[in-house]
Amino acid sequence: MLPTCREAAQQLSDNIDRPATGLSWLKLKLHLLMCVYCRRYATQIELSAGTVRLLNRVIKPGTESIKKAVSNYQRCKASNNCTEREQKSSK
Repeated sequence: MLPTCREAAQQLSDNIDRPATGLSWLKLKLHLLMCVYCRRYATQIELSAGTVRLLNRVIKPGTESIKKAVSNYQRCKASNNCTEREQKSSK
């Protein structure tokens, strides 16, 4: 049986720390194929986690502001057309 939206949301949140594997991963992927709301939530979770990773990275004073770094990251993710530097900063 496929997970409910509530279970899928919990699993997506848990996936930030440890990715799902095996049957639970397959069930989640099938649920995401059918549920537009959970797909949107998955995108939001991914963007939030990426933004937090970016903010946790040390930004040297005077090189770029946090606001500019977040803006660049979001633009990069939205366009799927990242430069080499942006790809490094989003990891």
